[in-house]
Amino acid sequence: MAFWPLTIEIIVTFLLSSYLLNRFGNWLDQNIVTTVSVFISWFFSFLVIFILPLDISTTTYLQCLNDHDMRNVSHLNVFEDTMDVMNVSNITTTPLPPNMDNPCLEPWSYAPNQVLPTLWRIVYWTSQMLTWIVLPLMQSYCMAGEFSIGGKLKAAFIENAIYYGIFSVIFVIFLIYVSIKTQLNFEGIKIICTTASNTWGLFLLVVLLGYGLVEIPRSCFNVSHYGRSLNYLYFKVAKLSAEKCESDEKLDDVLDEIQTCLESLRGDHDPMRPYLDIIVDKCPLDWRHQMMNRLAQTSAQSVSYSGNTFNEKTLTRMHKNIIQAMQTNHRTHCKWNVLITDSIECEDISKNEINVNRHFRPTIESRPKSALTMFIKTSIYTPRVEWYWKCCVRSPFYRLLGYCLTILSLMVIWSEMTFSIQSIPLSIFALIMDSLRNNYNYFFVESFSILVIAYLCVCAYYTVFKIRIFNYYYLSAHHQTDEYSLIFCGMLLCRLAPPLCLNYLGLIHLDSHITHKVMKEETAFTKIMGHLDVISFIGDSFAIYLPLCICLFCLATFFEFGAKLLHNLGFEQFILTDEMTTELIREGQELVKREKNKILRQLEPNSTQTLRFKKDPPIGGHQQHQQPISPEQMISRDNSEDNMRQELIRESEPIGYSTNWSYNSTARPPKGLFDDI
Repeated sequence: MAFWPLTIEIIVTFLLSSYLLNRFGNWLDQNIVTTVSVFISWFFSFLVIFILPLDISTTTYLQCLNDHDMRNVSHLNVFEDTMDVMNVSNITTTPLPPNMDNPCLEPWSYAPNQVLPTLWRIVYWTSQMLTWIVLPLMQSYCMAGEFSIGGKLKAAFIENAIYYGIFSVIFVIFLIYVSIKTQLNFEGIKIICTTASNTWGLFLLVVLLGYGLVEIPRSCFNVSHYGRSLNYLYFKVAKLSAEKCESDEKLDDVLDEIQTCLESLRGDHDPMRPYLDIIVDKCPLDWRHQMMNRLAQTSAQSVSYSGNTFNEKTLTRMHKNIIQAMQTNHRTHCKWNVLITDSIECEDISKNEINVNRHFRPTIESRPKSALTMFIKTSIYTPRVEWYWKCCVRSPFYRLLGYCLTILSLMVIWSEMTFSIQSIPLSIFALIMDSLRNNYNYFFVESFSILVIAYLCVCAYYTVFKIRIFNYYYLSAHHQTDEYSLIFCGMLLCRLAPPLCLNYLGLIHLDSHITHKVMKEETAFTKIMGHLDVISFIGDSFAIYLPLCICLFCLATFFEFGAKLLHNLGFEQFILTDEMTTELIREGQELVKREKNKILRQLEPNSTQTLRFKKDPPIGGHQQHQQPISPEQMISRDNSEDNMRQELIRESEPIGYSTNWSYNSTARPPKGLFDDI
């Protein structure tokens, strides 16, 4: 036995969870309770995926030992019966060689019998407590508008009352059903809880896998075609532009309401002042500075709020509104920045494909943020290497990856459709695992299990942030994800990981209650999870309708039934043959061009300001000696100034703007005309 493989996997999972939480979250600004709870949910969910293969190899070893002992006993009984019939008393026996006596090889990652069951109990029940009780309350707590801890907790319980009430009614129905069928005890209640949780997760898993098994290989093929990828990015930029404007308008409305309350205060001793200070702290930093300067310049005035003095209830609603508006606005702007960056990079790839020097030249140079990044940029990922990767290798790589993932998705769908057939084993995963287990290739058993489980998780979790109904929750890198999205992601990981692993055990024929196969040893995971046939109508329909529903969702995704349906209902989808899609692509292209020029102006010095600075005399009126300027330089300067003015005018107006007046280059524009650029 060896503990080091299990210890290494726990350490690797801990480091992976820490890295992901640090990449997406912000430990310094977020609540420490939220950070710890999200970390535990992510850590235990990843731990389930990585430790289940160890459980499978250990179960294979115990099954081999059990079968070997039973064979020895049966052979010994037959031999003794034969000797009794022949009345033979003096028999000399020769012991079998060690390999013949015990052909089962111990796994390289074998752990004692009680280690995995104890670990599963801690992981599973902690995850269930988090996903069904703690994390939902924390979601409501972080969005509550109350100003005290007790008020936030009260609002969280009230908001989740309907949520918990529905599940309580379902739980009571299950209890009544099981008490009628069998004798109910504490162990039965525990099994009912695991069954209800796993059943809910499996129903959700059907929808998520049905979309992800088709969309992930398709997305790899789409990424390999830069033209289509660029059009799709333009389309998303145009759609997100409307959402961005809407979120900005909603935030402005909330800020105007807060401004009205601030202007109506009756001095620093107003009883509502502490609550308003809390609300102001949640507002944007620039708005706070402007508001404080404005209040400092104007005298305090007693202004009624909505016809009456505002109270704590009004401020509570306002506090909740500013939290929601800030999170929505922040999330939308993060998505906007990501889309603009991806669009500019895709445009750069198209331009650099014809570069004869084979050096990648981006439009916007990214500055290294650390010495390590600088070393990688100058020594390893050089412009030549970047050109070969993005212009030569990347597209064939994603195309090959798309083919591999397509084969893997077909294997998953076929195994889902055939895993319940026992007369002739047809599940591809079951056949592969049987071959590996019979040859005692424990390392390959664990590696293959990790590969398949990881792909199933990627398909399920990719769908969560892809489908429009979940688009409200967004994970953004560089510490830009809000607490609400992090908590939601932790809830989904905790709810989907156990039923997903239970489904995988059914695919490889290691769940006896699904496959109706007599097994002397079951995995410790299955012993803790229980079986879906505790409630008969769930167990009987699971093996029939689960594969059928997954297949139907895969077909609907492959033929883009959902996109076409939403398009007919008025929700614009990316359909190249549609005229509206073409218009949105053009609009997105103009928006990307405008944002790119804006970034370039921020990075490069303004030539007109530099020229104006050179013309102004120094302080004191003393004229310094300047070099004479040639007429060619003056003409080029005038042309550059005219071009810049015309470019600013074109970009300061909305798309499709047209004018009939002519611009006079000798007349200077009014002051402040381009302050909004």
